[in-house]
Amino acid sequence: MRGQNLQLAFGTEIIYDDTNFYLNDTDKTGVVGVNGSGKTTLFKIILKQLELDGGTISTGNSRIGYLPQVIDFEDKQKTVWDYLYDARPIRQIEKELNEIYEKLTYVTEDEQPPLLNKMGRLQAKLEEFDVYNAENDLLKLIDDMKIDSDLLDMKLADLSGGQKSKIAFAHLLFSKPQILLLDEPTNHLDAVTKGFVTQYLKNYKGSVLIISHDIDFLNEIVNK
Repeated sequence: MRGQNLQLAFGTEIIYDDTNFYLNDTDKTGVVGVNGSGKTTLFKIILKQLELDGGTISTGNSRIGYLPQVIDFEDKQKTVWDYLYDARPIRQIEKELNEIYEKLTYVTEDEQPPLLNKMGRLQAKLEEFDVYNAENDLLKLIDDMKIDSDLLDMKLADLSGGQKSKIAFAHLLFSKPQILLLDEPTNHLDAVTKGFVTQYLKNYKGSVLIISHDIDFLNEIVNK
């Protein structure tokens, strides 16, 4: 990830003034600073939720996973299991594939090539998300994070604050992102989950950016 000549101001308050940075694909980076210095703003720019006044941030085609400081689920009526499993868009991709299979039964021969090309791209995506091992991967993650099996049938709306943090973290890790953006990730985590997350991030093969005031946690993980 590379940031070049970043310029950003909110009115008269200058956040970035010709700011530059470069992160390797496997860097674990602590994003630190006083409140209002632009830490969460940086994440919002990377996620394309905010625009810079000038300059660029390049992330290539990397899949980005984000854990906000405040957890708020969109579909609160979803069960915990469905929320976790849908972190990988396997069911959506399989639905699109089934629609293509159906179309191929009645379209003309000239109309088939674009459908077959799309089918190839979708099948490649399924392999990228390890479709055949996905359920076992999720069950292992649930076990490693000590997520109570009784939670899996609960609705997201019925989770406590600590349960929300744990489930949101599991969802993020299962989604197989190449860049992780974590905003105060140890908030509300119990000691067991924090220990697992620490080890997971230390061994994580992608890029991690962590906003945190938990210095001990950062010192365990970051190299920048």
